[in-house]
Amino acid sequence: MTGILKLATTVGLMTLAGTFAARSAEAVDQELIKALAGAKISLQQGITQVAKGTEVATEAKYEMDKGKLALTVYTSSKGFDTAAEDNAFNEYGGDATGAAWKPEKEVFTDLKHIARSAQYHTLLSMTKMTIPAIIQKASPQGTVFSVKEKVRSGKPVFEVMTAQGGTAKTTFYDLMTGEVAAGM
Repeated sequence: MTGILKLATTVGLMTLAGTFAARSAEAVDQELIKALAGAKISLQQGITQVAKGTEVATEAKYEMDKGKLALTVYTSSKGFDTAAEDNAFNEYGGDATGAAWKPEKEVFTDLKHIARSAQYHTLLSMTKMTIPAIIQKASPQGTVFSVKEKVRSGKPVFEVMTAQGGTAKTTFYDLMTGEVAAGM
């Protein structure tokens, strides 16, 4: 009986923790959605500012950083013609509410960031679709505040988050065609 009680207690605590985590994420999203109105630089402008020469964007998003709206753009410094293992992956991040965006640059050296960046790099190297093109395509749905590459149901997709009227929406776009991905 104590084994069953322990299992039930564990399941209950996990469910409660999951519910709390989901509510915390919703609160952060609401804070972020409200803060978007204060952005002085768009995702497109941030990408254009840092993607120079061979450097290409692999992810772009707004996020809350120490209570302020920040714009973060991730890049592959040598472009998609250079293999992931021979590339460098960067993060540019800074306050999105100032008159000028002055991002700090971090070159990733930790395994977690390098692995995720290599995945994004590899997915984007398979297509002619770009993050700026997907942002433009998704813009009629609202303010695009996050674009990442994912694999969902065995398909490579762009995960695009938009905000409109105080609500957030996630739409998946086929990585190869740029069209809305069916069944996601």
